[in-house]
Amino acid sequence: MAIPVSKTLAEIRESIYSRIEAKQDEYAAAGYLPTRLNLNKGVARGILEIVAWVIYQLYLALAAILEQAFPSSATGDWLDLHCEGVDITRKSATKATGAVVFTGEESGNIRIPAGTIVRTPTDGAGNVYRYATTADVVLPDGATTISAEVEAEEYGAASNAVADQITVLVTSVTGVTAVTNASDWLTSEGADEETDEALQERYQLAWQADNGVRAAAYKSWALSVDGVIAVTVLDQHPRGQGTVDVVLKGSAGLPTDALVESVAEVIEAKRPINDDVDVRGPDGVDVDIEAELELVSGDADTIKATVLARIQAVFEDPNEVDGVEPLQIGEDLTLDRLAYVIMAVNGVKRINWTNPTADVEVAADALAVLSSITLTTAWAEEA
Repeated sequence: MAIPVSKTLAEIRESIYSRIEAKQDEYAAAGYLPTRLNLNKGVARGILEIVAWVIYQLYLALAAILEQAFPSSATGDWLDLHCEGVDITRKSATKATGAVVFTGEESGNIRIPAGTIVRTPTDGAGNVYRYATTADVVLPDGATTISAEVEAEEYGAASNAVADQITVLVTSVTGVTAVTNASDWLTSEGADEETDEALQERYQLAWQADNGVRAAAYKSWALSVDGVIAVTVLDQHPRGQGTVDVVLKGSAGLPTDALVESVAEVIEAKRPINDDVDVRGPDGVDVDIEAELELVSGDADTIKATVLARIQAVFEDPNEVDGVEPLQIGEDLTLDRLAYVIMAVNGVKRINWTNPTADVEVAADALAVLSSITLTTAWAEEA
């Protein structure tokens, strides 16, 4: 939105000088000025430049205040202040929690103490995510695996690792040989602090909900829960007359049971008494990606790691990869979209797809989920 009170320093300077030039003779005749002012140099010029700068700063301040006066353009603390008027607050960052599986030797009772550190390997962007066990566990004599609860060291959605990503033992435990995480390892999602854009959306939804827009009300209530980043409301009687389905996307994609239950509790306390509401996650559409990248330049391992990170960003939130937008509920996964993400990497000439070989269609209440990814590289015969 263009701010209607903006002026450049040059415009202000020209306005001041034009005014003085037009009024100099009049002011001198009235005794306001002892003589005509030299507007090109000297003390008068310096004072006028200072005055012009001060006026320019006032215009900048006015433009900033005006922008913050409207919730649709307000940011930071100003936006938080607007939101207090509709009884919503910015959602805080949270830590991911879940369970990893340790593998060990079959002899003896192996104690894995609280505070044992595990992590992911370094990803294509150079990031590592660490987790600590929250309680002592013992691998019993004769068993080879034991599950242990862990919590991410850092706040944020980046720690919502996908399956088989947590594979590095940082803390050495005698008798423990490996660690991993299953596809359903999360018990609660890590989430980033709510962005201004997301909070602006919730502000608008709150007003719509107060004005009787049913879909907006359900979306507003669901998005108020930490960890929920997107909501699809099916309110045209999806399961019969009077039914409403609220489909959630969590910061890790498919929501955990705990997140669904938290949203269900919020909605149950607020829903109209005649509405039959089902709160759930989207149906997961598993996507297996297998492709060969034909390269013309660069380091093959670096290119492969970069492409891998970009493909994963299509399926994951938060999206911290330039030019990559995560899939949302109901969005089809097209080969064109994947190709766009991959071909942005320098050195890639062509993609030879093994899987998928066609676009993956996704229903309105479903979400594409990355099940596996296998990338190989080959040098192109010609550039």
